Amino acid sequence: MSVNLSLVAVASRQLLQAARRSAECLSLQQRRTTYVLKRSHPLRLLKEGHEHRLKKMNKVYELVEETSSRDAKRKLELILTEDVPKMGKRGDVVHVRKQIGRNKLLATGLAVYASPENRQMFQDRKDEDPSQRKLSMTAEKTLEYLSQQTLTISVRDDWPEGWVMTKEHLAHWMKRKLLVVAPPHTITLPEEPVDRIGSYTFTVTINELESVEVMLEMVQHVPAGEVSQI
Repeated sequence: MSVNLSLVAVASRQLLQAARRSAECLSLQQRRTTYVLKRSHPLRLLKEGHEHRLKKMNKVYELVEETSSRDAKRKLELILTEDVPKMGKRGDVVHVRKQIGRNKLLATGLAVYASPENRQMFQDRKDEDPSQRKLSMTAEKTLEYLSQQTLTISVRDDWPEGWVMTKEHLAHWMKRKLLVVAPPHTITLPEEPVDRIGSYTFTVTINELESVEVMLEMVQHVPAGEVSQI
């Protein structure tokens, strides 16, 4: 049986070219996985100069950790390039699952990696153009929360003469009653001095961007015994 060597050579060359094209289309990524093991039966300590003679039980290991599963749980740290509902505002740094970060944020241009260069770029933009500064989602929720609250403070009859409510007092009572930390410099007192029982309104400014009016009620203190009788 005769074989046409030229035809075999042509066929082989075509197969190699097809294989090369297929290989070029593949996107290969090296996967680095480390397995942390420990012996089920630890070796005993020997005197200096002696060597261990391993038994079968000394060659049995238990898996402590696999780094691939640990790395899979790590989240991506990204900077939002646009406002994303329920996630954050433009310029916010967010931590999301890798699948969401890559498919929904990075692929659509809604975010970039939070590299030092990107962090500096967004910070420079905020410094150059104050109009780009926006409240974070947490600040917006705080703003909405305060607009719906009334700070009620009970006072006794024997007020010290000349006593007037200060910003420091309001900051203390906001933290105690409303669980909101508002430094004194963010609080604007009512035009009328708060020195008697009554209703007032003071203002809180968040991040030097937006302000919210908060209702203040100064009420008469009722001793615990009288409350129980009522």
